[in-house]
Amino acid sequence: MKSFTILLVILIGMNVSVAQEVDSTALLFDDSIVHEFNIVFYYPDWEDSLTYWYEHGEEYIPARIEYAGLVFDSVGVRYKGNSSYTMARRTPKKPLKFKFDEYRSKQECFDVEKLNFSNATKDPTFLREKLCYDILRTRTHAPRAAWAAIHVDGALLGLYTMVEQVDKKFLKRHFADNDFNLYKSADDGATLEYLGSSGDDYKREFELKTNEDEDDWSRFVQMVQVLNQAPDATFRTLAGAWIDFKSAVMMLAFNMVMGNFDSYTGSGRNFYIYDDQEGGQFTFIPWDINEGFGAYSNNWNVFTQDVLNVSNLQRRPLNRRIVSDELLRADYLRAIAELVGSAAHEDSIAAHIARFTPLIDPWVRADQYKLYTYQNFLDNIHSDVVIGINMSVPGLTRFSQTRNAALRTQLQNYAALSADDIPKAAALTADVYPNPVTSTSTLVYFLPAAGSVRCVVYDALGRAVRRIDAASQEPGMHQYSMDMTDLSPGVHFYHLFHTDGSGNVAQTTGRITVLH
Repeated sequence: MKSFTILLVILIGMNVSVAQEVDSTALLFDDSIVHEFNIVFYYPDWEDSLTYWYEHGEEYIPARIEYAGLVFDSVGVRYKGNSSYTMARRTPKKPLKFKFDEYRSKQECFDVEKLNFSNATKDPTFLREKLCYDILRTRTHAPRAAWAAIHVDGALLGLYTMVEQVDKKFLKRHFADNDFNLYKSADDGATLEYLGSSGDDYKREFELKTNEDEDDWSRFVQMVQVLNQAPDATFRTLAGAWIDFKSAVMMLAFNMVMGNFDSYTGSGRNFYIYDDQEGGQFTFIPWDINEGFGAYSNNWNVFTQDVLNVSNLQRRPLNRRIVSDELLRADYLRAIAELVGSAAHEDSIAAHIARFTPLIDPWVRADQYKLYTYQNFLDNIHSDVVIGINMSVPGLTRFSQTRNAALRTQLQNYAALSADDIPKAAALTADVYPNPVTSTSTLVYFLPAAGSVRCVVYDALGRAVRRIDAASQEPGMHQYSMDMTDLSPGVHFYHLFHTDGSGNVAQTTGRITVLH
């Protein structure tokens, strides 16, 4: 299969010195190809059935799925989404979800039970969701994404963005224990305001996605109460025992940098919270970011929105209390500066657009049910386009250039930084997720220019236990999966070196905590 061949070539090219276990999910989310799925429904009126069950409880209907030479029988298929479904009512190309174990217990596709397929609503470029998730994954827990061509009985239904499901499989990859409660903001949004002492008080704003039978919301209620009621003087200490501020700050910073306002920052929608009792804190996981790059305006000034003066702070206690606390506010502004200087830098975004556009272009041309024209696809990469009834969607490069310029000015004013302190050129960055790690972890790094890469992982005694060498890599984001099961528990350190074409060497370091 092509995916396996590509992975083997990558591994050989990386010249890995330590044998590693292949993460089969990495094959499924390989973004160097457009993945092809063929759906064979068991009866001809599949569109009517999907529509009926979308409107009556979002139930699945059975189908056979063919992918990469494999056949998965009795897979659950259903429509999904809210506005992405509504805006596609006149076309067969509605957003989809596959559930491989809906009718066959323990059936999986490359170690995945569910897959989501977005239909590029309000995104003529087909790039927004993939680029946004890639940016998030350089800094925090977030799903993976790639592109998929969906066929029905061999006929192309369209090009989709395939997104990893946030579920127990996802949690297992990112956290030491995946047995705790996972919450998702409801379709009408969630504020995280304190609504009462009973879990029932929060069920109109959140859905419990795991441990539903136990239905224990007690820790969630305590977290929300502390978030809202802890005194200002002790807020950081008290709330820090309950909330993973690193993930919260990064989610809010990302929303501001990428104009992602169909989120907690704006609509209150599209995020998960995991009660990571092993780590001791509630962790925030962004979701459904197809309207990044300013595609969701809803009266927000997506180009110049101030990062501290936000109109709805009284209804967003997480945002309000972070920007009201001196140290947390500094973390928030620093996170914005780091994004603007690396993964969200306009040069980085342009490099990824240049990488991915040729890959998806033929599929966009062939997609007869796409929601926008092929010319919209070409134009919206750089320029604003009007869709629907006077709905303007910002061009990707115009948005990143304009928004970043506004953010650099704000950062100078708010953080009392000099112009030299605000990164205008992309910088070498690296991080590891999940961290702590129990089995496999992924090194994610951003290269500001083409060149060679060397990364060494050391144990606490200074012994090299992992080494990665790549003679030549293009600028942009890269990732590499590392099996850590044979390493001793404790703190390890990675040291990443990048040498560009002029011989200039940049380096960055970090730590990895191994748990067994």
